Amino acid sequence: MTQPLSSERLKAFLNTMRAGEVRTGRVISIEDREVLVELDGLPGPGKAVGCIPHGDLTRKATAHPSEAVGIGQQLAFEVIGVDWQQERVWASAAACEDPALRAFLLGLRRGATHQGRVASVHNFGVFVNLDGEPDQCTGFIRIPELSWRSFDHPADVVTAGQRVVGEIIDVDTRRGQVQLSL
Repeated sequence: MTQPLSSERLKAFLNTMRAGEVRTGRVISIEDREVLVELDGLPGPGKAVGCIPHGDLTRKATAHPSEAVGIGQQLAFEVIGVDWQQERVWASAAACEDPALRAFLLGLRRGATHQGRVASVHNFGVFVNLDGEPDQCTGFIRIPELSWRSFDHPADVVTAGQRVVGEIIDVDTRRGQVQLSL
């Protein structure tokens, strides 16, 4: 593998990267803990490199990144940030894995309220199927966000199948989740 280009042109290109935006690139290396991609869009010779950590490669369980991607495969990913010392981009392919889910999540805003149906109640929190979400459960309510009053178990506050309205406190495209507060 050749070293990434180190120049003012590369720095200028990396300066165009914004956290949250979608970019594309081709897989050039698969390691135990990460996948390297050659970023599309750098004009001229050389290459810009992006790093996708194993945990940000896919939301599916994989023992090794090679179970999810192959050398030469083209990927879409969300920019997490730029590592200026190593001159590379940190990225999440998991954030772009399901375009319908990504579009749904990007349509939600912190502080807004959203309705849904309680999917399941556990001792660690509550999963909620949000209205309008594409075929999966994305809502989650942590114990402290369930109620101001004291309770022994989340089932004392809500039950499976119950309709709820919660305030959106976080939207995470990388994990495909929405945290709510009742």
